[in-house]
Amino acid sequence: MTIMLEHELRETFAAKAGSPPPGSLASLTGAADTAIRGAARVRRRRRAVVTGLSGFVAVAVASVAVTQTLTGGAPGDLLPQAQGPASQPQTEQHPSSWASRSMPAAPSGMREVDAVKPSAQAATRVRLQLPARSTVTAAYQAKDGYLVVNTQPDGDKQLVLQDDKNQQKVLVEDASNITVAKDGKMLAWASQGQMNVGSRSGDDSNKVTAKYSVDVPADTKPVTFVGTNLVISNDGEGFGVWPTEGKYNQKWDTTVVRVFGGTTDNKGVYAEVLAKASDTPMCLALLEFDQPFKKTKNTICGLPAAAKEGGARISPDGRWLAYPVKGLKQVAILDLTTVFTDGKPKVWDLSVTSNTVWLNATTFVVDNGKKFLKLNPGAKTSEYDSLDQESDGAVLIEPLADH
Repeated sequence: MTIMLEHELRETFAAKAGSPPPGSLASLTGAADTAIRGAARVRRRRRAVVTGLSGFVAVAVASVAVTQTLTGGAPGDLLPQAQGPASQPQTEQHPSSWASRSMPAAPSGMREVDAVKPSAQAATRVRLQLPARSTVTAAYQAKDGYLVVNTQPDGDKQLVLQDDKNQQKVLVEDASNITVAKDGKMLAWASQGQMNVGSRSGDDSNKVTAKYSVDVPADTKPVTFVGTNLVISNDGEGFGVWPTEGKYNQKWDTTVVRVFGGTTDNKGVYAEVLAKASDTPMCLALLEFDQPFKKTKNTICGLPAAAKEGGARISPDGRWLAYPVKGLKQVAILDLTTVFTDGKPKVWDLSVTSNTVWLNATTFVVDNGKKFLKLNPGAKTSEYDSLDQESDGAVLIEPLADH
């Protein structure tokens, strides 16, 4: 029904407005999409206060189907996100409210996105099938299929599981941001003034078991899991930590610029912190969990600045931090076991995008816009290999620890 209404809406705009003048930035597609996004937001608000499935079906049929063929997946069960009213931050921690719903088969009118599942020998190209105008924010390979974070045209995100039998399950819907733990067993998502945590572990990983939910300020994002601690961020507040198995005391650290990932012992994080002088190159620090963080003596400045576009990742064994450098003309790899004493990063002069992944503990894959390149932290900075796959427009699928 929603697809038909959107089609009629676009036709109505076209009939009334005619052709835009040459060079005009206004377009009929943009006007129609604006109206459609407004309608989607109205539907979401109605779903927040009205029980039942009438407002849900239109969204469910547009869910992501991750396939290795050119067809959509079979029907599956839908487990939506925890519901809760937007409110002022509280320290109360409580279980989320969930329901089980059916999801129709993926409709026609989807678009396909190439994805690459790298391996030690070669890369395998698979297909991610998305609703029109949707994008892939992240994709993971778990032992039971693919986990795909899909950003819809109105900005909402879904987490979808596609298993090896080409059946799809929408695990989370209508979230503002979603984070998956490195082992794929835990996930966190923000929605309607709440931060939620669910588990995929247990007898049925095709379902998400609600565990905890706490009230947070609007626009708070989950960043990464470090053990049972969830690092969160808010553009207006800073960075914080929620010990998900304990009480949440809301406190923020405004000196943290970004968090790259956790330590191998799960006691802290590696983060970029503010320098004393604004013209000082990037400062990297090892922070321990406290209220929310405690600085250690391990801090070093003068490192190549990481690109704001992202792509920074810590290797699976926790030894290396690799990232595209600001300007996307270089790639830096730091040895976290020695960087605080010798401060010598290795830098490859390569033009890249923010599309990156660690294939294994010694292989960092970057995208130069045409090919995927493999960098070995132990090799010379003039040396790299390429995967036999074109990268233009493709998505890298990140292997999870349970795969």
